[in-house]
Amino acid sequence: MIHTTELNLFLDPQRQGPLYLQVASTVVKAITDQRIRPGEALPGIRELALKLGVHRNTVLVAMRELEAQGWVLARPRCGFYVVDLPPETPAAGSGLAPGSMGFDMPERIHPITDAKDLLMDFSDGVADGRLVPTEALAQAYLRALRLKGPELLQSSEFKGLRRLRNGLADHLAQRRALRLDPEQLLVLRSTSMAVSLVAQTLIGSRGGVVAVEDPGHPGMWETLKQASSATLVPLPVDGQGLQVEGLEALLRSGPLSLLMLTPQCHYPTGATLEAGRRSRILELAAEHRFAILELDTEFDYLRGESASHPPLAAMDTTGQVLYVGSLARVFAPGLRLGYLVLPAPLADRFAKARQYVDWQGDALLEWVLSELIVDGEYRRHLRKVRKAFLERRATLMDALRHSYGDLLHFDEAQGAMALWLEGHGLWQDPARFEMWVRSCGLKGLKLRPGKYFSFHGSPLAATRFGFTAYSPEELQKGVALLG
Repeated sequence: MIHTTELNLFLDPQRQGPLYLQVASTVVKAITDQRIRPGEALPGIRELALKLGVHRNTVLVAMRELEAQGWVLARPRCGFYVVDLPPETPAAGSGLAPGSMGFDMPERIHPITDAKDLLMDFSDGVADGRLVPTEALAQAYLRALRLKGPELLQSSEFKGLRRLRNGLADHLAQRRALRLDPEQLLVLRSTSMAVSLVAQTLIGSRGGVVAVEDPGHPGMWETLKQASSATLVPLPVDGQGLQVEGLEALLRSGPLSLLMLTPQCHYPTGATLEAGRRSRILELAAEHRFAILELDTEFDYLRGESASHPPLAAMDTTGQVLYVGSLARVFAPGLRLGYLVLPAPLADRFAKARQYVDWQGDALLEWVLSELIVDGEYRRHLRKVRKAFLERRATLMDALRHSYGDLLHFDEAQGAMALWLEGHGLWQDPARFEMWVRSCGLKGLKLRPGKYFSFHGSPLAATRFGFTAYSPEELQKGVALLG
């Protein structure tokens, strides 16, 4: 039963009419505001009378009136209960009308996408949670709670659990030739949190020019704009990554604060930044003293020549590069964990700035993942994920060649968790290609039109096809539905 101490009930001094109707109106408002839900018991007559400052007989008459109107149901020796299906809310005197607001909404704020009719989301590559070693994860959680429960459920380190940072530093040194002190690592919730933290800390309200790739990642562009007063300038990308000539021209026009790059696997095309361009970009960064934010969330899925290039951060000798990686891309979208590698002088300052964004991370989850790294479970899982990834990639490419070889083109040497599909033949026309993308949406298959990835929304006969979350059989069925 709900107690009156848990409810903010009072009589409206402006309301006119019989006192029992004022009481009834107060109860109805509590029901329509969902402070008392269908099926729940109302406070007792005596409690309501004391709360509202009226005689209990007045409350009893009000309850009988509400029972007659269909709002409540009397149960012998139990009291009054809200009916499962209350009457429609009266329009007058019920507060804000549904959907109304008391202030103007900024035009740039958009609602989330309705996913009720979504069958398969191919709009980006994410990890398949079904591959997660759930038994090992459960055992690690159990050990964490038994051995370190009280400690892990209290406050944690601002940079993230040292045990996890040690494991990540070893992993990055072995797999990515990125040697660093664990004190240079910040464990964060996500890639977007890392971008937001960099934007707030390096750009902030004072503003500055930030160069981004075009085509590129609209989500990261929006994060930069929301977190700072940055002026974004798009730079063109081709099959070998960012065109350095565009960066050089921008630097001649004025100072640059930050360059955001995806050199290992360009988002969205999958292109790998050519070696000569890498060196030149680092030279320009040192000469013009701008920072580079390197997003490298798909490294563990790279193959061939793409995997042979070390990250820019591993080549950096002057402290220009801030490096972002993701653990969620390897495990599952629901395990929200990533990391930010910083030049040593910035680490403590970013840790301080991080407190204002997120006081601390998820110490329990961080300990669990560190346990998987120490036990070798992370390496085993990574091998399992890569094996599944290669099989799924081969299945998808074969299905697309067989069904759409004359209409879709993709570069087999590029990309990691997604393929960049470009229109061919009849589908070279951006308008026709976008019609195909829309028709896929009507069938419950989510893809994004090419203009989504264009900084200025220019028509583009292309789309990014993420496939890592689906089994070979599911991919074959999905491709069959694309036509």
